[in-house]
Amino acid sequence: MTTPPTLVACLLLSLLLAAAVAPVPAGAVCVPRGGHTKPGPPAKAKPKPKPTPAPAPPTPIAPGADIVRSLCLKTDYPDLCMSSIAKQPQPQLPGGKRLDGAGVLRLAMSAVRAKAAEAKAAAAALASDPKTQPLARNPLLDCVESFDDIAYSLDQAQKALAAGDRGTTGTMLDTVRTDVDTCDQGFEEREELTPVMAKHDAELAKLSSNCLAIATAAGLR
Repeated sequence: MTTPPTLVACLLLSLLLAAAVAPVPAGAVCVPRGGHTKPGPPAKAKPKPKPTPAPAPPTPIAPGADIVRSLCLKTDYPDLCMSSIAKQPQPQLPGGKRLDGAGVLRLAMSAVRAKAAEAKAAAAALASDPKTQPLARNPLLDCVESFDDIAYSLDQAQKALAAGDRGTTGTMLDTVRTDVDTCDQGFEEREELTPVMAKHDAELAKLSSNCLAIATAAGLR
């Protein structure tokens, strides 16, 4: 028996509709035409931040640093004041007692004394050096004498300070400053001479100026 054409057509249409609505199998992946997608470049690692350098440790200052700093800040050369005082042997104070204004002044005077001794040795060495200008020898010997005078004036200032004699303390500190200028004048009077002591004298002038300022600020002159 031959199947009618109408029945065959209905069967084919049913099969096509069933195929159109059939579910996609699990795990199936749709791949777009045109080939595989290339993976992008790997993400760059972020550079590690550089460690911040540790701050430099503060320069150690003598006991009673608060008053040292406060008095040195009243001078024209505060950095030199603090550094020169820090280099001096520190006084042995009774338990619990802090450095006072007179103690700071004594340390500043010790710095002048140490520098004057250094300058005296330098002047004496130059005076005996055959390479030194002949005309410079007498001014150099005058400098040696001036530096000796500085030591004497400091001794007198120390005694006056211990006795509470503010007038004499101030006078002797002024004398120290004058003694420094005396060395300079010996070279200034002879223009043909090289001022070989200028560097020593400049530092001594600053140190002696600091002593005067400290004595004034502390009410000791």
